[in-house]
Amino acid sequence: MTSNSQNSYLTLRESIINLGYEWQEKDYFFCHGVLPIINDAIADMKEYVGILLCTDGNIDLIINEVDYHIEASTLLIAHPSSIVHIIRSKKQYKGILLFISRDFLGKHIINTQLIKPFRQISKNKYTLTKLTNQEQKNLIEIYKLIYRKKESKHSVFQLETLRNLFLAFICEVAEIFLKGKVIENNLTRNEEITDSFLSLLSKAIKISNKTAFFADQLNISSKHLIKAVKTTTGTSPGVFINEKIADNAKILLADNRLSISQISEKLGFSETSSFSKFFKKQTGISPSLFREKL
Repeated sequence: MTSNSQNSYLTLRESIINLGYEWQEKDYFFCHGVLPIINDAIADMKEYVGILLCTDGNIDLIINEVDYHIEASTLLIAHPSSIVHIIRSKKQYKGILLFISRDFLGKHIINTQLIKPFRQISKNKYTLTKLTNQEQKNLIEIYKLIYRKKESKHSVFQLETLRNLFLAFICEVAEIFLKGKVIENNLTRNEEITDSFLSLLSKAIKISNKTAFFADQLNISSKHLIKAVKTTTGTSPGVFINEKIADNAKILLADNRLSISQISEKLGFSETSSFSKFFKKQTGISPSLFREKL
């Protein structure tokens, strides 16, 4: 990172590149080991959640005008739009650093038990915690899997596996925070609607691809549902619905006893061609090719 004049900060991506790293994926960045010595540098997190696990040494930060001293076995989460000011880091500073886009989290975290702690984090709560040896070990082990999969350049399901490993890491982080913190239940009406929508979405294999279906189930208008979910997550209900249908399709495609036309029917598509077009748009490959690669 490089110092900038007041209110003129580097973006997170610019800061990472300035440190000599490559950032090729829009949705995430991660690195580990001995991190560069940094003094007096400022960056704007914008649309990313930052997860920092310090394993050795220490670093002094200011995040949104709050001072943090981070030392070994400490986990820090910085929510999107945070202004991170690194005061100083020590030569022996080691750790794991991940940045995951809010858009990625919005698309893939549809479990309400996960949404609640991460909603708290987005409100600048529960950002720092001390880890037990076992908690740190668990996070490091998951990270090692993430790193190895990233290096598997020819893996057919590399992105799919990475996505699920990131979610496993996030689940572990959420569990750590849930153990020591009480999740506030004073939800806004928009948050209540969003949680109910996501709960409905997680129940059945066969779901409608129409926002109106879920709005009817919740006794509200489609417009009201769209506004509530968009306000709470930054993502429209349709994105969640399509992602869920695609995930259901992958599960069904793993069962070779079912033809693609049967799967199409189970998922509520009127024509197999419509299902194939939908699946390719969501995953980048056709259902038949996906099945061949299993």
